Amino acid sequence: MDDITLEQLTEAVEDEGLKATLTTLKLPEDFTINEFFVKLLDAASIAASRENENLEAGKKILGYPPATNGAIARAGSGQLFFPRSHSVASRVVVTLDGATPVIG
Repeated sequence: MDDITLEQLTEAVEDEGLKATLTTLKLPEDFTINEFFVKLLDAASIAASRENENLEAGKKILGYPPATNGAIARAGSGQLFFPRSHSVASRVVVTLDGATPVIG
């Protein structure tokens, strides 16, 4: 596999609550950590966008911007793909024991 495993990710997590949650997570056998984050962050962006429809300026959730996509290319296998970058904008406590999305 060309990605980290769920076990490797869980091992690297220092927050015990998050670690406990990750140990209960069951991904499909061929589901990579990268695919998990791509789909999760895409859903977060969609959810924030929907919520923002009802919020006034200055109170909108800006922490989950839409992904940016690169140019479509063809892999050696003939499959089409494109590079995609997701980001999260947060206000983070220095100890990392608290984070909230940027609001604006």
